[in-house]
Amino acid sequence: MNSSRYGLQTKATKTYTDGLRKQRPLSIPIQRAVIFEAESSRQLGRDFRSGSDLVYQRFGHPTSRAAAEKIALLEGAEVALVFGSGMGAISTALLALAGSAGAHIVAQREIFAQTFTFLNEPLRELGVETTFVNVADMAELRSKIRPTTKLVYIESPSNPLLRVVDITAICAIAREQKIPVLIDGTFASPYLQNPLALGASVVVHSATKFLAGHSDVMCGAAAGSHELIAKIGNMQKLLGTVLDPHASWLLLRGIKSLGVRVQRQADSALAIARFLKAQKEIEEVNYPYLEGSHNYEIAIKQMRGGGGVLSFQFKRGFEAATKFVDALQLIPVATSLGGVESVIEIPFDIDWGEDQLGAAAHNTGISAGLIRLSVGIEDLADLLDDLRRGLEALRT
Repeated sequence: MNSSRYGLQTKATKTYTDGLRKQRPLSIPIQRAVIFEAESSRQLGRDFRSGSDLVYQRFGHPTSRAAAEKIALLEGAEVALVFGSGMGAISTALLALAGSAGAHIVAQREIFAQTFTFLNEPLRELGVETTFVNVADMAELRSKIRPTTKLVYIESPSNPLLRVVDITAICAIAREQKIPVLIDGTFASPYLQNPLALGASVVVHSATKFLAGHSDVMCGAAAGSHELIAKIGNMQKLLGTVLDPHASWLLLRGIKSLGVRVQRQADSALAIARFLKAQKEIEEVNYPYLEGSHNYEIAIKQMRGGGGVLSFQFKRGFEAATKFVDALQLIPVATSLGGVESVIEIPFDIDWGEDQLGAAAHNTGISAGLIRLSVGIEDLADLLDDLRRGLEALRT
């Protein structure tokens, strides 16, 4: 049976879409073994060379393979891999695709702070140069590509400004130069956006976030063509950035509810964005599906919803932001995002200050008064009441 005929939530929920009726578990079993016995020495050698997942956990594992196959199905990819974290997926992919001395990467300026740091520090020390550009300006993007450019790296929506880039247009420019495009699609998840269908070569996720969805397992993923994922897989084996079998099972369990979680989060996030936009204390609200927001027209063209994260800027800066956050009673102050429970943070206090990025912090467009809110699945009325509580603290 062709699984492509099913909708995305059906693909996420169903353990099997082959149409066969036979006795088998509807939850993929956790196989805890690290090593597997072979029939003979020659068989072990053949299994090792063929990349079998029945040799040694760092080279592959049945439970991790099941999680990777699920993500490949959701992304419409030929194949996928799972990793021990989102940064494990990102760093492994970058090293595999553009990690040789003398290589050049063109990267979006507005990306996750620790991805920026990895490109700007460890990779530079390895002889890989990255040029950070405004990828909304196609002329600038095209002008920065060199003969040594091995990769274009983008993120959409971006963290934490929620900027949406024109994936199709960027990929068309890269394709002219025969350069792969690597995109971090964490904020949208496969439920809302499929970058490979828009021309991207590889999509990576911090699967800790929306894919797993419960803030109880750290994991990452990469999906794309056999050729590129094979390169990333070879690097993964060397680095050991693999995902534990039990974590793979938790990821699979979380994915089953992906659609219903993300849809509710997106609906609530849009309502909250509209509410915040009307508040006099707030200078700007960043949310892809908010009418009149940055890149709204692009977002509604390439996404199926705005996602569960928004950010907003207070007119009175850091002082107002901290007073607002500290007055909340329902929404926890915590980092990360994409879980069933809402969390809120001030990015400047964590990733985006000078203590983390150095002088580069001045070029990110992220101010000290910016707040990032990851919306969970709580009752919307309760979330709005808590946000009103924070606003009231500013007015007293």
